[in-house]
Amino acid sequence: MEDEDRYMTLNLQLKKRSSSQTSQVKSKDGSVMSHWYKILLGISGTVNGILVLTLISLSLLVSQGILLKCQEAKNSNITQHDDIGNLIMNSGTRGNISNKDRSYCGSKATGLCPSEWLKYQKKCYWFSNEMKSWSDSYGYCLGRKSHLPIIQDQLEMAFIQKNLKQANYVWIGLNFTSLKRTWTWVDGSPLDSKTFSIKGPTKENSCAATKESKIYSETCSSVFRWICQSINNQ
Repeated sequence: MEDEDRYMTLNLQLKKRSSSQTSQVKSKDGSVMSHWYKILLGISGTVNGILVLTLISLSLLVSQGILLKCQEAKNSNITQHDDIGNLIMNSGTRGNISNKDRSYCGSKATGLCPSEWLKYQKKCYWFSNEMKSWSDSYGYCLGRKSHLPIIQDQLEMAFIQKNLKQANYVWIGLNFTSLKRTWTWVDGSPLDSKTFSIKGPTKENSCAATKESKIYSETCSSVFRWICQSINNQ
């Protein structure tokens, strides 16, 4: 009888010990799995972070590349002239910009105008207080990445006249070119005689100035105030 009791007691002790060892093994396995799970989560988070940073960097590089193309197009759109009334036009860079990029350039151009510039539709205007010849005025605007104004209609002319602070002549981006023998805007486009007419003699070395909503032919060496119109809103 005593032997049976000892056997049963020993058997229970062995079962408890076995159960305890099994629990310890399971606990260790769970701890190991939890450790590796945390490591995998850390690696996954790092990889995702790297991918996000890479995408942001690529987006910035693409944007900078398009903006550079826009700037090159602006700088090459109008260049210096070989003589008064015969501008050298350069449109090579413009042809290298895709329609998508050009649309992007246009969207960037609809923002606010620089300080001291006035906005009308998608253009920015700066009105001078000094007086220069047509050629010097033209060069001044180029130095500010702009050009003498190209007036497209009577509404734009009305805006310009409204903001002029004096009744004197003001240079605009129109002159009589010796090459084409016609009145031509600084972007190379001809004057639409149905929209504007020129008052005064038409001859070589003639440049256009506006006064009271009219356009007059003046000697290019005369000194008047002038207007700059932003290129980046073309």
